[in-house]
Amino acid sequence: MRRRNTVLQRKQLTWLCCSIFMIAGLLFGVVQLDRWIRPDVLAVCAQECQSAASVQIGESIHKVLQETDSQYTDFAVLLYDTDGAVTAVETKTTQINRMQAQLLTQINQDLQAVRAETFPVSLGTATGIWLFAGKGPTLSMKMLPIGTAKVQLISQLESVGINQTCHTIRADVTITLQAAAPFTELQQLHSFPIS
Repeated sequence: MRRRNTVLQRKQLTWLCCSIFMIAGLLFGVVQLDRWIRPDVLAVCAQECQSAASVQIGESIHKVLQETDSQYTDFAVLLYDTDGAVTAVETKTTQINRMQAQLLTQINQDLQAVRAETFPVSLGTATGIWLFAGKGPTLSMKMLPIGTAKVQLISQLESVGINQTCHTIRADVTITLQAAAPFTELQQLHSFPIS
């Protein structure tokens, strides 16, 4: 009886040790797999987030410009001398601030709507081996805007030739994004011409 209990205890101990080694091996394998595919998944996530954000911001700016029907003269006034030559550009800060606030509101609303969108990353692409690119089952990633976008309208004079200058007003939009998995943070600056 005692011998049978000892044999049974040895079998249980052996089974427990094997189970622990199998679980440890599985965890080690998962960690190694994560280390192997994480850089490629991060690169794909960064590219997808940048692409989606650029499209969304461009659409938001286009929507605001169409709704307000803004023209160059809404933001700046050219001052001429007696000969009809342009001597200065005077910006209308009230109009620029109003446009900046409208753009900020619209971009933030539209980026919040993007939260529902997902993009696929195939496991073949995640391995980083070019033979497997685009193949295999896909991981579903989500883009998460973090905080709010920052919009700044920039007025800029550039020389475009002899005695010629070009005045432009552009929107610099800075956003911070994160992919839902593997939780990587991306900060992006997008610049769009307004007039």
